[in-house]
Amino acid sequence: MARIFVYDGREFPDPDANLSVEQVRTQLAEFFPELANAETREEQRGDDSLYTFSRRIGTKGSRRHPDFARIIRGVPEKDLRVFALAVELLDELGDVDADAAAARQPELNLAIAEAEAYARATQQAAEAVRRLPAR
Repeated sequence: MARIFVYDGREFPDPDANLSVEQVRTQLAEFFPELANAETREEQRGDDSLYTFSRRIGTKGSRRHPDFARIIRGVPEKDLRVFALAVELLDELGDVDADAAAARQPELNLAIAEAEAYARATQQAAEAVRRLPAR
């Protein structure tokens, strides 16, 4: 029976079966600060226990930078397919194999779009960090 943790529509594996659900929530709060006081709902999915964390709705205080966490989470993983494709399309002399590149054009287009999205998201994240108040 596995424990699966869900937040914001994403599933996270159990980091350590010896941790309580609240300890796991505390660990995830390091990456998602809004989970610090989140509600936890448990349900069964087959043999697995699913723990869903959801933000508590409240009126106390105000978030000065509500878009910051969303922007940071929006930056895709840095393992971009465009780099792996570039290596795969080089011949033994280090030149691009034009025939192989042409045959994989749809895959290249997708990899390029992913890299461009990463660049945009990284720029947005950098701008959001610049807007944070100095301490």
